Amino acid sequence: MAIISTIVSIVVLGIIYKRMIGREVPEPIGRAQAIVPVVLGVAALVISFLITLASATLLLAVGYVRDEQPMVVQSVMGAFFGAGLSEEVAKGLMILITVAIFRSRIRNVYEYVLIGAAVGFGFTIFEEFLYGSGLAVILFRLVLITLHLLFSMIMAYYLGKARYQRQTGEGSAAKSYILAFLIPIVLHTVYDACTGTNKALYVADDATVLIGMIISFAATIAMFIFQIIVLRRVRNNAEALSKMEFTR
Repeated sequence: MAIISTIVSIVVLGIIYKRMIGREVPEPIGRAQAIVPVVLGVAALVISFLITLASATLLLAVGYVRDEQPMVVQSVMGAFFGAGLSEEVAKGLMILITVAIFRSRIRNVYEYVLIGAAVGFGFTIFEEFLYGSGLAVILFRLVLITLHLLFSMIMAYYLGKARYQRQTGEGSAAKSYILAFLIPIVLHTVYDACTGTNKALYVADDATVLIGMIISFAATIAMFIFQIIVLRRVRNNAEALSKMEFTR
């Protein structure tokens, strides 16, 4: 089933990514610039695992005991250190490495968005291979299959916007740099705290479990709608973002 999940993710995300590339004007990015960040995105999952291990070691060192905390704190901490921080920082690192490799070729803010999408694409492929098990799991993950793309696209957009602002003097580049990491980390943490690490789902109290299920369902619906909004916005603004060009 893991292979099926991986194939499905490659097909679905590959179509989305290819269409995104085709929307750049006046011409799309080259093949190397399109493929390299996808490969780096695969490596990002390994880096995120190492960051999670380092975070767990740090928490143990400062005396943090998970079971002694309220359920909400356990849920948020688990989501933050297990996904929100580790995965978004790892993907952010891959975005920055891609930018460093192709800096002289990157022409506009839209190409930053494409880099973010590519890194998220690669990350998702590897994650689906590791976690795709069972038809129900595959179908559930398919509903939100673009989330890693979206979080990385948001991050890359603000990184590209910051570079554009530095060159043009329009707006605060420092603010954009902060938002580049803050928004994806917060969104990812909140979503995971409501779903995967939601401790209310794993207690003996039926009423609490029901509340946890409602929260999880609401978060899933909200993120599904969020996917549609972001993808449509990127599609509609592709030309405008392409015109936000960098000076050499």
